[in-house]
Amino acid sequence: MSPLRVRWLRLLLVAIAVVVTASACRIDATVEVVATERGTGTVSVRVVADGEAVRLTPDLPGNLRLDDVRDAGWTVVGPESTGGGGMVVEASKGFDSPEQLPEILAELAGEGVFEDIELTQSHTEADFSFSFSDPLTTTRTDYDLTARIVPPSDPRVFSDDLLAEILDGHLFGRPELVDEAGGPVDPDSSLGMVFTVTLPYDVASDTAAEIDGNTAEWRFSFGDDAFDVDASSMIEDSAPRMWLALVVLAIVASVLVVLFQLLWWIFSIVRTPKGRRRLATRRRRRRRAAARSTDTGHSRRRLLRLLVVDVHGVVVRPTDPLEGLLLPIVRAELPDIDPEMVRDRHRKLLLGRLTPEEFWSDLGLGPISDEIETRYLSSYRLVPGLHTFLDRMRDRQLPVAVIGNQPRHWGERLRRMAALEDTVASWLVSGDVGATLPESSLFEATRRVMSVDTYDCLYLSSVPDNLDAAAELGLATAYFAASPADAIETSHTMVRGFNDILKGRAGST
Repeated sequence: MSPLRVRWLRLLLVAIAVVVTASACRIDATVEVVATERGTGTVSVRVVADGEAVRLTPDLPGNLRLDDVRDAGWTVVGPESTGGGGMVVEASKGFDSPEQLPEILAELAGEGVFEDIELTQSHTEADFSFSFSDPLTTTRTDYDLTARIVPPSDPRVFSDDLLAEILDGHLFGRPELVDEAGGPVDPDSSLGMVFTVTLPYDVASDTAAEIDGNTAEWRFSFGDDAFDVDASSMIEDSAPRMWLALVVLAIVASVLVVLFQLLWWIFSIVRTPKGRRRLATRRRRRRRAAARSTDTGHSRRRLLRLLVVDVHGVVVRPTDPLEGLLLPIVRAELPDIDPEMVRDRHRKLLLGRLTPEEFWSDLGLGPISDEIETRYLSSYRLVPGLHTFLDRMRDRQLPVAVIGNQPRHWGERLRRMAALEDTVASWLVSGDVGATLPESSLFEATRRVMSVDTYDCLYLSSVPDNLDAAAELGLATAYFAASPADAIETSHTMVRGFNDILKGRAGST
């Protein structure tokens, strides 16, 4: 489509401007060029006429045909009414490259108004040869728009031949077009033109009438002298250089660390006597491991040097205090409580992740925690014959260690309540080590505290899983049945109460 076919805005502008010469009315047109970082952008034009101008041309809004403009790729909004009976028309068209900008401006104003239009984008890469004297050299992107605007002296330069004939015959030839003083009016006084350029970043310009951030503005009227337009913006990015500096510093630091480790290794070898160097140490460790393996293979006689017993089932009953004792007490106070919530908090209590005060508070029993805790611990029952057995072990100078799944505070209270301070050599519970049976932590902690080899320990428990874990660690094991009803089929030696041990009647089932 020919540019002359899409000059609808110019025709509208000329028609209203000429009519406005008969009054104090005014029409303003704004041409905006907006460029993005990628060199694309939009050209838009906005024409605003006040109410008097529209009144003098009553048929213009209704007769304005814009289909050919839309066909040419312009997006049109309006005409729309404004306050006071005025009218506004807007149109915009995008460009995909800087080279398309002159063509779009020519469609808008024809040849000879916007001249020497040039929009450029230049990117300057920083020199990435690293220098500690200037480690943050930046990359830079420049945006420049230059043009020369030649305001026409006659509004009819915007029109085609047909419109010029209409204007000459019906508007410019009308003698009644005079100003308020009765004299002829120059059309220039009724027509204002604004040209704006918006670039991606803050704009600098030597010729703009006004600059606001990244937008520069020029104003002119018909008959003004030609003038130059220049606008530029620039962005500097130091991030690439900064990242390069960090990478270089990281590499240098890594090299220094490796070099230091190498020097330290060499220094250690030189200063360490031959018999104490790592190779010799490894050989000694292998020999000791082989000796322990041989011991585990029963190459020597097992010596009973420590008796390890489980709190629940051997020292006190019940064997499962959570299900057999704690839950019934809690549910007696709180019938609607969720048992799974109680089990979850109890496990955290055993691992030392909750204090007893926090445990009772979470259950909603904080106000009576002391009373209910005392009731709970007092509900345990000592296994018959316990004190007699412990006294006999003390007389034989065989130490007894107690382990079990309890918080530390409850274990200490239970030991005092059962009067076991003098007859039990060690009392370690899950709250002390942060792990519960059948994990190996309690066995290992007891072995270290008592300074014995696990091969020389006998473990008594009423929980088969605990016995299996102890056997894997090398302890001798025996299933403790406090009453005939507790006896079960098991691969471990069966002990039927403390009297069996004292009388030497222990045996397998």
